[in-house]
Amino acid sequence: MNSVTTHKYARHAQRGILAMIFGGAFFVFNDVLVKLATSTIPIGQLLLIRGLFAITLVIGFITITGNLKNMKAATKPIVILRATCEVMVTLTYITAIAQLPIGDITSIMQATPIIMTILCAVLGIELVDFKRWLAVIIGFAGVLLITQPGGASFTVYSLIALASATFVAIRELITRRISNEIPPQIVILTTTIFATFGGVILGVGEDWRMPTEVEFAFLGGAAVMVSLGNALMVTAYRNADIAILSPLRYLVVVWAAGTGIFIFGERPSLAAIIGTILVVGSGLFMGYREQKRSRLARGIDPHLG
Repeated sequence: MNSVTTHKYARHAQRGILAMIFGGAFFVFNDVLVKLATSTIPIGQLLLIRGLFAITLVIGFITITGNLKNMKAATKPIVILRATCEVMVTLTYITAIAQLPIGDITSIMQATPIIMTILCAVLGIELVDFKRWLAVIIGFAGVLLITQPGGASFTVYSLIALASATFVAIRELITRRISNEIPPQIVILTTTIFATFGGVILGVGEDWRMPTEVEFAFLGGAAVMVSLGNALMVTAYRNADIAILSPLRYLVVVWAAGTGIFIFGERPSLAAIIGTILVVGSGLFMGYREQKRSRLARGIDPHLG
């Protein structure tokens, strides 16, 4: 690459890195607010209220940025497919986070790259070599240590959290196929509308009530956090290679563990800590392998900085 192209690539990569770091932080803040709200508000009602806040925010942002002319893109099949997958992510994640320690569910969600690797191999999207399969096995062992099947801490919510990680992996594979010509806000709007409708369905049979001002504040704040997080994640993946971004996603484990300890008084077990290390380690290894392959594809010596 010439100097101009290299500089442009570096600038986009830096933008993607910052978006990934802050996007992950916003998602953790959303998790904290949602977990606080789920202690008093039914899940379906929570999703509806948070969704209405988020839809209002996203439409306002679309208007400000002049993207109303692109609203038709919200009905494209690929966008709707992603939104449908997001409904499953939201329903499973909110259900799990209401019952599991925030550190545990965040660690389980880090199995997403492992699941993506398995899906890519099964669906024939790419070839997976022995070293990557070994990383998958190690990561899966870490997930087992966190969820501890057959142990006292294992519940159906552990499986629901793992299902959520699987839906996230499918969602990310779909996101890669969405054209860059479709603004991120449009993708997020469709996703938010579908997730909100999912809350309505889940809310059938729940005992809804009028939330307090504090609960409204929690859900309004959560809507801001999840909207910003989604926007930054789309921005990250559009500006930087997945190989560069993959290691950064594990920062949320540190932030989630911190909020779990200092806000909710959670103390992870030794098995969960070891499991988290295995999951993060396998993910970092796969990210490193992808980074080497990406650099080779661009004609850059993989042994250089």
